[in-house]
Amino acid sequence: MSSVELRNKVYKGLEEADDYLLEEILNLIESESKKDEIIKIPNHFKNALDISIAQMQSGNTIPNAVVEKEIEAWLYK
Repeated sequence: MSSVELRNKVYKGLEEADDYLLEEILNLIESESKKDEIIKIPNHFKNALDISIAQMQSGNTIPNAVVEKEIEAWLYK
């Protein structure tokens, strides 16, 4: 399918789209146009990541299976 045909199909789809779909399409376009941007992570997130990495490296973790059992017990109490 040629670019012209694709554009025509997109335009037709846009004309028939509801507000929700239009917002989703706009979000997709905006995220694609920003994909090469460098995202600056706030310091409080960096600090939390550093703490988490240190916990992992020291073996201070809980296996996923244990966490899932605890969540299940909590949900069905």
